[in-house]
Amino acid sequence: MRSQLCLSSLASRIPVRFQEPMRFWNTWGVGGIAKAVMPITSESALAEVRRASSDAGDRLFILGEGSNVLVLDGGIDGWVILLRDDPSPPEIVRSWGNSVEIRVSAGYPLRRLVNWSVRRCLSGLEFAVGIPGTVGGAVAGNAGAQGRSIGDLVSFVRTLEADGTFSDWGKGDLTFAYRSSPFAGGTFWVTSVGLVLSLSSDGLVRQRLRHFASLRKGQPKNSRTAGCVFKNPPGGSAGLMLDSAGCKGLSVGGAMVSREHANFIENLGDATSDDILKLIDICRSRVRDQFGVNLELEIKVIGDGAL
Repeated sequence: MRSQLCLSSLASRIPVRFQEPMRFWNTWGVGGIAKAVMPITSESALAEVRRASSDAGDRLFILGEGSNVLVLDGGIDGWVILLRDDPSPPEIVRSWGNSVEIRVSAGYPLRRLVNWSVRRCLSGLEFAVGIPGTVGGAVAGNAGAQGRSIGDLVSFVRTLEADGTFSDWGKGDLTFAYRSSPFAGGTFWVTSVGLVLSLSSDGLVRQRLRHFASLRKGQPKNSRTAGCVFKNPPGGSAGLMLDSAGCKGLSVGGAMVSREHANFIENLGDATSDDILKLIDICRSRVRDQFGVNLELEIKVIGDGAL
């Protein structure tokens, strides 16, 4: 009852969508119904709802822009907290030599942060051009490209725990690995992040930005995807393996492996998450048969029935 009172109170102050189709809240555009979807940008409101849900045993899911996730057709029997579109601008915490440390909220869009840093001649995030999602999601999944990842830049992380308390993680507390972080499991919700960037010239920063943007030209641009489906295996490329195994253009229902890049699956308009899962199994099986490699998912599967 305490939790329901809290959630009802929040619903009177924050726009809540009940029985909401999750296809509206992820970049693949698939997924069943969630009990409720609630956008929150305030740390205090976030702590209030998490504390109450923990006391009552309610299920909470946190979601940024919904990239890099597959929401199952069975939907989500719980509350989905949207931590996205945070308008709070990044702030410069300190600087020394050519280094500048900034603080940015977890709900700030990564693409906007890249543009913010470029305009200020701050180098380090150019590799992230074209990567969708929020800063918090990028840190939780240690997003990266071309051998670089955001975890290399992180100096501190502030998180919210299940009991509604906040924790501050220093650089010595953090261990990042390929597409992995201490926050990947969802126990700790990232609320803000410190990043160390380097002062550079406008010309060099924009040159690096163009370089990394050019490396993404082979990826689908105007289709509904979730980013790369599979992680690269050690010493290899998932995309090249999938291409060699003849996966490009394969389709199930409304889902199709991109003809531009085999590590992307497109929603052609009416795909279901089940279509995508079946296509994932076909692609994984083809690569396993040809290369003896069992590709691991880079996307996160969420919803009722997820393992």
